[in-house]
Amino acid sequence: MRKPVFPAVVCVVFVLAICALPAVAQKNVQSISNAIVSYPVHSDISAPLSSYPAQAIVGSSRVHAPLKPKEHLLRSVGEAAGHGLGSTGNAGPSVGLNFEGISGDPGSAASVNCPIVSGVQLAPPDTNAAVGDTQVVQWVNICYSVFDKATGALIAGPFAGNHFWSGFGGVCQADNDGDPIIQFDKANHVWVASQNVFGPFATCLAVSTTADATGSYNRYQFTQPGFPDYHKWGLTPHAYYQTQNNFGSGAAYVGVTVCAYQADAIRAGSKKAKQICMVDNSNGTLFDDSFLPADADADPPTAGPAPEVFVGSIDNVNPGSNVYQYVLNVSFKGKGKATLSGTNGTMPIAVPSYSLACGGFGACVPQPSAGSELLDSLGDRLMYRLALFDDGTTQHFLVTHSVNDTAATGARWYEFTAPTGSTTLSLAQSSQTPDDSEYRWMGSIARDNSGNIALGYSRSSATAGDFPSIYVSGQTAGEPAGTTDAEVLVKQGGGSQISTANRWGDYSSMALDGADHCTFWYTTEYYPFDGSFQWYTNLNTVKFASCP
Repeated sequence: MRKPVFPAVVCVVFVLAICALPAVAQKNVQSISNAIVSYPVHSDISAPLSSYPAQAIVGSSRVHAPLKPKEHLLRSVGEAAGHGLGSTGNAGPSVGLNFEGISGDPGSAASVNCPIVSGVQLAPPDTNAAVGDTQVVQWVNICYSVFDKATGALIAGPFAGNHFWSGFGGVCQADNDGDPIIQFDKANHVWVASQNVFGPFATCLAVSTTADATGSYNRYQFTQPGFPDYHKWGLTPHAYYQTQNNFGSGAAYVGVTVCAYQADAIRAGSKKAKQICMVDNSNGTLFDDSFLPADADADPPTAGPAPEVFVGSIDNVNPGSNVYQYVLNVSFKGKGKATLSGTNGTMPIAVPSYSLACGGFGACVPQPSAGSELLDSLGDRLMYRLALFDDGTTQHFLVTHSVNDTAATGARWYEFTAPTGSTTLSLAQSSQTPDDSEYRWMGSIARDNSGNIALGYSRSSATAGDFPSIYVSGQTAGEPAGTTDAEVLVKQGGGSQISTANRWGDYSSMALDGADHCTFWYTTEYYPFDGSFQWYTNLNTVKFASCP
């Protein structure tokens, strides 16, 4: 939830060679066990979604820019200089399927035009997508569409985001507040769709009964203890994990809410499926925020929920030199219980020093067109997802964030590792994109079955013609640690964003295809021409030759 609503038209590489740095010794680790076990406010099993009439897509008046828990601290520190690094120039991945996603332009002739259905324009688009057995679902702000995975052809949509809850009743059916997340549970071959409601505070969750995104869903409404901003999800075979920054009544930050959902019971359609949540206020310091839960791309089967790893809280100082780890142990047996360890930043992992992009809170990314605005990098947090690939021996955790470099901003990324079954993470490597006066931001990252790493992001500068464009890079398996390959252009932008409140995305999305564990799907936004609230989105596949 986050962005201004406007009536339509008014209708409104570089190498940082850091190898195998150990995790900081974990001493005096703090934990909390103040879990509250809840049951659904309402649940049902829907008819196939294709049987419900498409309802008007209405944007909520509550959508807004993501709230920043530490903005007052970052403003007091100011903006720090970044690192200058050196490039590798190694060949990057190849781009395959490449097609248009949902558009925010009411003048677009595309069949995935959201405003033509909704009558409103919103920014930013919150672009994310997931890939299933035969379909790809893209959910962008208040609209989602279903595409054929083999061809990119539109199967269904665009629909209102709350179409997932058509006929459900209550706030999940009535409200379409944005901040959407679409996932595909690769272990169980079902879709997981969620968006929060911001008054009353609630989580709306829909989990498909089959691998068909247009089929029937087990649907739930759960309560939230406070204003649930910027929620993120991580899926494992037996538990689904959700985090959100909790802003109480909607004004002041009060902590991060961490929730675990009884995934086995939810997939079975149980009306007694448990939600176990706790609010971490860092023992009153409010140190902890903006958690990303580990999201399993390949996870060896377990008999029950395994401990879940989270990372976050990079915005307490600037420059910083740690990423903070947290571990949730949950049991759904009996009345249910959970313990969150690492609270108040007591499980730091040392990383190379970083300076938050744009100081962490401001807009600094330039565009070339006259009258264009500086863009917000959202540099105060780690970017979605924390992608987890467990190869059966080692767990690989990949995450990225936007940092200052010498002349502009870059996409910094990390690979943390731990033995399978362990929650003791160490930094295996860190690197970032070239320090060449180009601004790179809003990244997303994942790893394939062969160890290749794909990194997608936006790139822009004030140079004439250098409009915000979509690029992918990463690291080819077998290269030295700290290597970032040469970037590959995916979609050339043709214009700058103007008068859109500096908003450029809150997240992009790099998803791994669970069918082959080799093909990545990346989606984010661009402008084909200068415009205001007239963003377009692109979906593309990315693959490394070394992945069979």
